[in-house]
Amino acid sequence: MRRILLGLALRVLIATAISVLVWWLFITPFDRLPLPRSGVLIAVQILNFPVALAGEILHPIRGLQLLFEDYSTWCDFCSAGEAFLQQMRIAIPSYLVLLYIPALLRTIARRDPRSFRRIAVGLLVYAVFTAAYFLVTSDGNRRGDVRVAAMWLLILSAAAALASSKLRPRWKLAAIVALLLAGAWAFPFLMTFVVPKMDEVWPYFVPYLALLTLGVGGTLWLTWAIESGIDSWQRRRLEHGT
Repeated sequence: MRRILLGLALRVLIATAISVLVWWLFITPFDRLPLPRSGVLIAVQILNFPVALAGEILHPIRGLQLLFEDYSTWCDFCSAGEAFLQQMRIAIPSYLVLLYIPALLRTIARRDPRSFRRIAVGLLVYAVFTAAYFLVTSDGNRRGDVRVAAMWLLILSAAAALASSKLRPRWKLAAIVALLLAGAWAFPFLMTFVVPKMDEVWPYFVPYLALLTLGVGGTLWLTWAIESGIDSWQRRRLEHGT
């Protein structure tokens, strides 16, 4: 417990330091910084990328920058202190999550290499199919694509966790079905946010459900197929080696 608390405190400290550094670089006039203007802009964009991504997904909760062009005024009529607090409330959790990812992956890889490989294969399949889908269907709304892709990843991750759990098969199936129904129900709300001029969205519940079922089922099956192929290849290699 002491080690866990120490790790949490250290990560919170690092996340806070990075957040304050980005804020300082953003608000300090360029002539008072040791770096040239181009270097400051690049540093802010790189360091603030996780926060900008979180702002796109969680908008209207956002920080001082977004990934894509934003022509609205950020934090209208906010004082400097209020703007600082709004930046910190999303920046510190974003960096904290980012700092925990390597430790989490290292723990999974050490304790359960098979699960780690399954996660890696599943993320690769998700990335390839999501990129291909948006290349074909996207209308140029990259901000909307990011939000939809994030929701797909959330649903897929939950479905994969249920499928890999130790629940009985009937409970697994029931939980995944409930998850898909909830996801298809939430999608119209997301789409009205992505496409504000969209009028009737409830009739699209069935297509959303079919898309989620096909996407989640196909990704889980393909992940299993690739993993089984890797296992078979490793067994054949061991057999030939012996």
